Amino acid sequence: MARESSVEKMKRTATPNRGTALPDNPVRNVARVIDELLICPHFQPIVDLFGGQVLAWEVLSRGPSWLQGPTELFLEAESIGRSVDLERACRTMALQAIAGLPTSMRGRRFFVNVSPEVFSDPKLMDGFTNADLEAFGLDQRNFVIEITEKESIVDYAAFERQIQRFVQAGFKIALDDFGAGHSGLVTLVTCSPHFLKLDMSLCRDIHHHGYKQHLVKSLVAFAASVDATLIAEGVEVWEELETLARLGIRFAQGFLFARPTPAPAELAEDLRKELVRIMRQFNYREADLNEAVGPLVISCTTIREREKSGEEIDRSFRKNPGLDHFVVVRDERPIGLITRQSYYSKTGGPVGYHLFQRKPAEESAKQTPLIVEDSMSITTLAKLAMERPPQDIYDPVLVVNEEGRLLGSVTIRQLMMRSTALEVQSAQGSNPLTGLPGNRSIERWILDAFESNSASVLYADLDRFKEFNDCYGFLQGDEMIRCAARVLSRVLSSFHEGARLGHIGGDDFVVVAPSVPGVAELDRACAMFDEERLHLFSPSDIERGYFVAQDRKGRERHVPLVTMSIAVVPRHTVIGAEHPGAVAQTAASLKRKVKEVTSETGRSGYLFERRRSLTEA
Repeated sequence: MARESSVEKMKRTATPNRGTALPDNPVRNVARVIDELLICPHFQPIVDLFGGQVLAWEVLSRGPSWLQGPTELFLEAESIGRSVDLERACRTMALQAIAGLPTSMRGRRFFVNVSPEVFSDPKLMDGFTNADLEAFGLDQRNFVIEITEKESIVDYAAFERQIQRFVQAGFKIALDDFGAGHSGLVTLVTCSPHFLKLDMSLCRDIHHHGYKQHLVKSLVAFAASVDATLIAEGVEVWEELETLARLGIRFAQGFLFARPTPAPAELAEDLRKELVRIMRQFNYREADLNEAVGPLVISCTTIREREKSGEEIDRSFRKNPGLDHFVVVRDERPIGLITRQSYYSKTGGPVGYHLFQRKPAEESAKQTPLIVEDSMSITTLAKLAMERPPQDIYDPVLVVNEEGRLLGSVTIRQLMMRSTALEVQSAQGSNPLTGLPGNRSIERWILDAFESNSASVLYADLDRFKEFNDCYGFLQGDEMIRCAARVLSRVLSSFHEGARLGHIGGDDFVVVAPSVPGVAELDRACAMFDEERLHLFSPSDIERGYFVAQDRKGRERHVPLVTMSIAVVPRHTVIGAEHPGAVAQTAASLKRKVKEVTSETGRSGYLFERRRSLTEA
């Protein structure tokens, strides 16, 4: 009798009999779940914050409704020594569910949880080999094995060997709950993961904890240095997301985006738009150098979903040697990318196109190309493009407008050439501490703003910064200046979409906006700085409301916490002035009055210049 393959067994057993009476014994309940595969896979998206696209879905397992929950299920299985069996059942049902998805969805990436204990099981590969996945129409290169380390690993050498087997087979590796529990440095070094998932305890309320922020910032740098992708888990509120994004996190997962559902789904359109809006605030460098990617966009060849077959794509590539790629669109929105190189690598070369000739062209397309808005800066985009997997790194970038409609594409050559030119210009004129444009750029902005009477110039500086710098040291002083730069950059778009931020030097900043910002926007900027600055003071100083500094004679005195003063100078109040120095003179006079107010209130503040012309000053 022929041996039943693991795939056949999986298909045969994947439809359990759910009508059997419920046993009274909890142990029997768990045994029944395992033996009858009473597992329902759920999918939770992992989101690329920069475009609101789904990077992958983590596959989570849920038992029948008469069980308390997945945690209790796994604990009960562990108590009866069947943890490995339960995990195998979960993987079986996960693959079954993924195999039943539409073709375009099956080609996406999925994270599947595996505990280190399972790696010691010789039956681990049963039902999870490359051949098994291929029989289901699945590609192991789309699967990420997420190691959930709940207990310490006993044999690291054996664990490392098993990990390498999977990597060599084409799987990717992720380390779950990094920064908590047993997911420590030894495990990190042993498995050298492609993805690091920050434990939710590090992400929860991170906007309130300066120590967490410093730790995450260092982990972002570490992940970049070892070419690993960092994913923040457990993100639930927008404040957490904004803080994580500011620290350099690009990918996140949590209830803020979606709860686990029985079928994988893209982000809701309103959620995607909100993500794009929030991420714009971190895209502020070199706004004066016309660095937005929009001017680089060139039109590209598009095909509508299910419009062409693989045979027609092949014929087009053969007929047009200069044609590099097609963009698959649905309602004018890009949903896939077919490059010449990736197409022929999938079909086995030009002579192998017949394998796809009757299938829709999009089945050979890359489902998750890099898609950005035309307002994104070239320097930011260059970084995102270079962070892609090696097989995608030379793919063109697809550019859309604010509504998500395709405008065209940008080649990597275009991007690198313009990015290099901008970096040279940036080095010549930007402030080395914040990376913001300096005096030369600011002067040009103000001259341009003088052409419109509706424009405004905002001068902002820090009150009592010298005393803070003397008390806490210049390193902490630099952090305070960066804090002010971050806050101003985050509120910049709310002042006006075309507003620009520059750093004169020291603790002085300038914003040039096409219009006068409203009171609500200025209140938000002041409140945000007053909140963010607290991370740089000691708890005792925060409680007292002041810090102790010495004056020039060495005498101690109580200094109120640092605040920000903003002088708002509308263009019409300096009519008759043809040089930026006139605006600076008006702002200096106004800032002295603002500082009197902030000194009394202990909170950041602002004042508007109310005089109608320079002659009235």
